[in-house]
Amino acid sequence: MGSVSKHARRRENSSNSKSSEHDRGRASFVDDATALEAMGHKQELKRNFSMLSMLGLAFAILNTWTALAASIPLALPSGGSSAVIWGLLVAGTCNLCLAASLAEFLSAYPTAGGQYHWAAIVSWKSSSRGISYITGWINVCGWVALSATGPLFPSTFIIYIIHLLHPTFEAQPWHQFLIYVALSLIALVLNAFFTRLLPYFTKAAFLWSLTGFVVIVITVLACASPDFQTGGFVYGQFRNDTGWPDGFAWMLGLLQGAFALT
Repeated sequence: MGSVSKHARRRENSSNSKSSEHDRGRASFVDDATALEAMGHKQELKRNFSMLSMLGLAFAILNTWTALAASIPLALPSGGSSAVIWGLLVAGTCNLCLAASLAEFLSAYPTAGGQYHWAAIVSWKSSSRGISYITGWINVCGWVALSATGPLFPSTFIIYIIHLLHPTFEAQPWHQFLIYVALSLIALVLNAFFTRLLPYFTKAAFLWSLTGFVVIVITVLACASPDFQTGGFVYGQFRNDTGWPDGFAWMLGLLQGAFALT
Protein backbone atom coordinates (compact mmCIF):
# COMPACT_ATOMS: atom_id res chain seq x y z
CA MET A 1 0.00 0.00 0.00
CA GLY A 2 2.84 2.34 0.85
CA SER A 3 4.51 1.88 -2.54
CA VAL A 4 1.19 2.37 -4.32
CA SER A 5 0.50 5.59 -2.44
CA LYS A 6 4.02 6.88 -3.14
CA HIS A 7 3.57 6.10 -6.82
CA ALA A 8 0.23 7.89 -6.82
CA ARG A 9 1.70 10.95 -5.10
CA ARG A 10 4.63 10.98 -7.53
CA ARG A 11 2.24 10.80 -10.49
CA GLU A 12 0.10 13.55 -8.96
CA ASN A 13 3.16 15.78 -8.45
CA SER A 14 4.25 15.15 -12.03
CA SER A 15 0.77 16.00 -13.26
CA ASN A 16 0.72 19.17 -11.16
CA SER A 17 4.15 20.15 -12.49
CA LYS A 18 3.05 19.69 -16.09
CA SER A 19 -0.15 21.57 -15.33
CA SER A 20 1.77 24.48 -13.80
CA GLU A 21 4.11 24.62 -16.80
CA HIS A 22 1.09 24.61 -19.11
CA ASP A 23 -0.51 27.37 -17.02
CA ARG A 24 2.65 29.48 -17.17
CA GLY A 25 2.87 29.01 -20.92
CA ARG A 26 -0.81 29.83 -21.30
CA ALA A 27 -0.37 32.86 -19.06
CA SER A 28 2.45 34.14 -21.25
CA PHE A 29 0.21 33.83 -24.30
CA VAL A 30 -2.59 35.62 -22.46
CA ASP A 31 -0.19 38.37 -21.41
CA ASP A 32 1.00 38.74 -25.00
CA ALA A 33 -2.55 38.94 -26.29
CA THR A 34 -3.53 41.43 -23.59
CA ALA A 35 -0.54 43.67 -24.28
CA LEU A 36 -1.21 43.64 -28.02
CA GLU A 37 -4.91 44.28 -27.48
CA ALA A 38 -4.08 47.30 -25.35
CA MET A 39 -2.06 48.66 -28.27
CA GLY A 40 -4.89 48.02 -30.72
CA HIS A 41 -3.56 44.82 -32.29
CA LYS A 42 -4.73 41.22 -32.41
CA GLN A 43 -2.30 38.38 -31.73
CA GLU A 44 -1.73 36.34 -34.89
CA LEU A 45 1.54 34.49 -34.22
CA LYS A 46 2.45 31.82 -31.68
CA ARG A 47 5.46 31.75 -29.39
CA ASN A 48 7.59 28.86 -30.72
CA PHE A 49 11.06 29.91 -29.58
CA SER A 50 12.49 29.33 -26.12
CA MET A 51 15.17 31.45 -24.51
CA LEU A 52 17.94 29.15 -25.78
CA SER A 53 16.56 28.98 -29.32
CA MET A 54 16.19 32.78 -29.42
CA LEU A 55 19.76 33.12 -28.18
CA GLY A 56 20.83 30.72 -30.91
CA LEU A 57 18.90 32.73 -33.51
CA ALA A 58 20.52 36.00 -32.46
CA PHE A 59 23.93 34.36 -32.28
CA ALA A 60 23.55 32.74 -35.69
CA ILE A 61 22.47 36.00 -37.32
CA LEU A 62 25.22 38.06 -35.71
CA ASN A 63 27.96 35.40 -35.44
CA THR A 64 30.66 37.99 -34.93
CA TRP A 65 33.67 35.71 -34.97
CA THR A 66 32.66 34.10 -38.28
CA ALA A 67 32.05 37.48 -39.89
CA LEU A 68 35.39 38.77 -38.59
CA ALA A 69 37.24 35.76 -39.96
CA ALA A 70 35.53 35.92 -43.34
CA SER A 71 36.00 39.68 -43.78
CA ILE A 72 39.57 39.92 -42.49
CA PRO A 73 40.96 40.45 -46.03
CA LEU A 74 39.09 43.75 -46.00
CA ALA A 75 40.90 45.08 -42.92
CA LEU A 76 44.44 43.75 -43.35
CA PRO A 77 45.33 45.96 -46.37
CA SER A 78 43.34 48.86 -44.87
CA GLY A 79 45.28 49.42 -41.68
CA GLY A 80 46.57 45.97 -40.84
CA SER A 81 46.13 44.25 -37.50
CA SER A 82 45.63 47.57 -35.72
CA ALA A 83 42.55 48.21 -37.86
CA VAL A 84 41.18 44.80 -36.87
CA ILE A 85 41.65 45.41 -33.13
CA TRP A 86 40.72 49.07 -32.83
CA GLY A 87 38.08 48.89 -35.54
CA LEU A 88 36.24 46.23 -33.56
CA LEU A 89 36.38 48.36 -30.41
CA VAL A 90 35.10 51.46 -32.22
CA ALA A 91 32.33 49.53 -33.96
CA GLY A 92 31.42 47.78 -30.71
CA THR A 93 31.08 51.08 -28.84
CA CYS A 94 28.89 52.56 -31.57
CA ASN A 95 26.71 49.45 -31.69
CA LEU A 96 26.24 49.50 -27.92
CA CYS A 97 24.92 53.06 -28.19
CA LEU A 98 22.62 51.98 -31.01
CA ALA A 99 21.39 48.95 -29.06
CA ALA A 100 20.70 51.09 -25.99
CA SER A 101 18.59 53.54 -28.00
CA LEU A 102 16.62 50.73 -29.66
CA ALA A 103 16.11 49.04 -26.29
CA GLU A 104 14.60 52.25 -24.95
CA PHE A 105 12.02 52.26 -27.74
CA LEU A 106 11.42 48.52 -27.36
CA SER A 107 10.72 48.78 -23.65
CA ALA A 108 8.11 51.46 -24.30
CA TYR A 109 6.60 50.09 -27.53
CA PRO A 110 7.22 46.30 -27.81
CA THR A 111 5.98 45.67 -31.35
CA ALA A 112 7.24 43.41 -34.12
CA GLY A 113 7.21 46.33 -36.54
CA GLY A 114 10.23 47.85 -34.90
CA GLN A 115 11.67 51.01 -36.38
CA TYR A 116 8.90 51.93 -38.79
CA HIS A 117 6.31 51.68 -36.00
CA TRP A 118 8.41 53.71 -33.59
CA ALA A 119 9.02 56.34 -36.25
CA ALA A 120 5.27 56.71 -36.72
CA ILE A 121 4.69 57.05 -32.97
CA VAL A 122 7.37 59.61 -32.07
CA SER A 123 7.35 61.75 -35.23
CA TRP A 124 5.09 64.67 -36.02
CA LYS A 125 1.52 63.70 -36.85
CA SER A 126 1.58 65.65 -40.09
CA SER A 127 4.52 63.67 -41.46
CA SER A 128 4.36 60.43 -39.46
CA ARG A 129 3.15 58.35 -42.40
CA GLY A 130 5.91 59.53 -44.73
CA ILE A 131 8.63 59.10 -42.12
CA SER A 132 7.31 55.65 -41.20
CA TYR A 133 7.18 54.64 -44.87
CA ILE A 134 10.76 55.72 -45.55
CA THR A 135 12.02 54.10 -42.34
CA GLY A 136 10.29 50.85 -43.21
CA TRP A 137 11.81 50.68 -46.67
CA ILE A 138 15.28 51.49 -45.35
CA ASN A 139 14.83 48.62 -42.90
CA VAL A 140 13.67 46.25 -45.65
CA CYS A 141 16.65 47.15 -47.84
CA GLY A 142 18.93 46.42 -44.90
CA TRP A 143 17.29 43.02 -44.41
CA VAL A 144 17.72 42.17 -48.08
CA ALA A 145 21.38 43.21 -48.08
CA LEU A 146 22.10 41.33 -44.85
CA SER A 147 20.28 38.22 -46.07
CA ALA A 148 22.26 38.33 -49.31
CA THR A 149 25.54 38.18 -47.38
CA GLY A 150 24.42 35.11 -45.41
CA PRO A 151 25.01 32.45 -48.09
CA LEU A 152 28.08 34.32 -49.36
CA PHE A 153 30.36 33.21 -46.53
CA PRO A 154 29.44 29.49 -46.63
CA SER A 155 29.80 29.41 -50.41
CA THR A 156 33.26 31.00 -50.10
CA PHE A 157 34.26 28.53 -47.39
CA ILE A 158 33.08 25.58 -49.48
CA ILE A 159 35.16 26.73 -52.45
CA TYR A 160 38.21 27.15 -50.19
CA ILE A 161 37.74 23.68 -48.69
CA ILE A 162 37.44 22.11 -52.15
CA HIS A 163 40.60 23.89 -53.26
CA LEU A 164 42.38 22.78 -50.07
CA LEU A 165 41.46 19.14 -50.63
CA HIS A 166 42.07 19.29 -54.39
CA PRO A 167 44.88 21.80 -55.13
CA THR A 168 44.55 21.26 -58.88
CA PHE A 169 40.92 22.37 -58.84
CA GLU A 170 40.39 25.75 -60.51
CA ALA A 171 37.26 27.38 -59.16
CA GLN A 172 35.23 29.52 -61.52
CA PRO A 173 32.94 32.37 -60.43
CA TRP A 174 29.89 30.44 -61.55
CA HIS A 175 30.83 27.55 -59.24
CA GLN A 176 30.48 29.75 -56.20
CA PHE A 177 27.34 31.34 -57.64
CA LEU A 178 25.63 27.96 -57.96
CA ILE A 179 26.57 27.07 -54.38
CA TYR A 180 25.27 30.48 -53.31
CA VAL A 181 21.93 29.89 -55.06
CA ALA A 182 21.61 26.39 -53.58
CA LEU A 183 22.21 27.67 -50.04
CA SER A 184 19.70 30.49 -50.58
CA LEU A 185 17.06 28.01 -51.77
CA ILE A 186 17.66 25.76 -48.76
CA ALA A 187 17.20 28.73 -46.43
CA LEU A 188 14.03 29.74 -48.30
CA VAL A 189 12.48 26.28 -48.00
CA LEU A 190 13.30 26.00 -44.29
CA ASN A 191 11.91 29.43 -43.43
CA ALA A 192 8.81 29.06 -45.60
CA PHE A 193 7.70 25.48 -44.96
CA PHE A 194 9.51 24.16 -41.87
CA THR A 195 9.17 26.97 -39.34
CA ARG A 196 8.57 24.47 -36.53
CA LEU A 197 12.09 23.14 -37.04
CA LEU A 198 13.74 26.55 -36.82
CA PRO A 199 14.22 26.47 -33.01
CA TYR A 200 16.18 23.21 -33.36
CA PHE A 201 18.31 24.67 -36.14
CA THR A 202 19.09 27.78 -34.11
CA LYS A 203 20.13 25.70 -31.09
CA ALA A 204 22.36 23.55 -33.28
CA ALA A 205 23.87 26.64 -34.92
CA PHE A 206 24.61 28.12 -31.50
CA LEU A 207 26.42 25.01 -30.25
CA TRP A 208 28.20 24.46 -33.57
CA SER A 209 29.44 28.05 -33.69
CA LEU A 210 30.74 28.00 -30.12
CA THR A 211 32.48 24.68 -30.71
CA GLY A 212 34.02 25.94 -33.94
CA PHE A 213 35.24 29.09 -32.21
CA VAL A 214 37.05 27.14 -29.49
CA VAL A 215 38.56 24.64 -31.93
CA ILE A 216 39.78 27.27 -34.39
CA VAL A 217 41.24 29.55 -31.70
CA ILE A 218 43.20 26.67 -30.16
CA THR A 219 44.36 25.47 -33.59
CA VAL A 220 45.52 28.92 -34.73
CA LEU A 221 47.40 29.58 -31.50
CA ALA A 222 49.05 26.16 -31.61
CA CYS A 223 50.12 26.59 -35.24
CA ALA A 224 51.48 30.10 -34.65
CA SER A 225 53.44 29.20 -31.52
CA PRO A 226 56.14 30.25 -30.72
CA ASP A 227 56.49 32.82 -33.53
CA PHE A 228 54.02 35.38 -32.19
CA GLN A 229 54.10 39.02 -33.28
CA THR A 230 54.95 41.75 -30.80
CA GLY A 231 52.35 43.92 -29.12
CA GLY A 232 53.60 46.95 -31.01
CA PHE A 233 52.94 45.22 -34.32
CA VAL A 234 49.47 44.03 -33.33
CA TYR A 235 48.19 47.22 -31.71
CA GLY A 236 50.26 50.02 -33.20
CA GLN A 237 51.51 49.26 -36.72
CA PHE A 238 49.45 50.83 -39.49
CA ARG A 239 49.55 49.36 -42.97
CA ASN A 240 48.02 50.88 -46.09
CA ASP A 241 48.06 48.80 -49.24
CA THR A 242 44.88 50.25 -50.73
CA GLY A 243 46.38 53.13 -52.71
CA TRP A 244 44.02 55.55 -50.96
CA PRO A 245 45.04 58.14 -48.32
CA ASP A 246 45.68 56.79 -44.84
CA GLY A 247 42.52 58.31 -43.36
CA PHE A 248 40.32 56.78 -46.04
CA ALA A 249 42.09 53.44 -45.66
CA TRP A 250 41.47 53.51 -41.92
CA MET A 251 37.76 54.10 -42.54
CA LEU A 252 37.73 51.12 -44.91
CA GLY A 253 39.34 49.02 -42.19
CA LEU A 254 36.53 49.96 -39.80
CA LEU A 255 34.06 48.25 -42.12
CA GLN A 256 35.19 44.85 -40.91
CA GLY A 257 34.26 45.55 -37.30
CA ALA A 258 31.01 47.25 -38.32
CA PHE A 259 30.06 44.35 -40.56
CA ALA A 260 30.84 41.78 -37.88
CA LEU A 261 28.53 43.53 -35.41
CA THR A 262 25.68 44.24 -37.82
